[in-house]
Amino acid sequence: MFAELEKYKTNGHFFFEKNDNLRNKSKDVPNLPGVYYILKLARGKVELVYIGKSGSMLQNGQFKDQLLNKRLNNKQDGIRREY
Repeated sequence: MFAELEKYKTNGHFFFEKNDNLRNKSKDVPNLPGVYYILKLARGKVELVYIGKSGSMLQNGQFKDQLLNKRLNNKQDGIRREY
């Protein structure tokens, strides 16, 4: 299921279930710019539910502050994404 990630220098995955703590589950996610996708595994089927990116590049080649780990654990509508 994750074989397509092997071609990238930095890659990884984690499993998240209802009532898991997102910060704990994503603690090994590097704080780097990148692309991520979220898959839903239910009843033996895999479904792509979201594709996102982190780290917008500025004109000087630097990346903005919100990199991957921070992006995954940030607030949405003023609510932390912890559960």
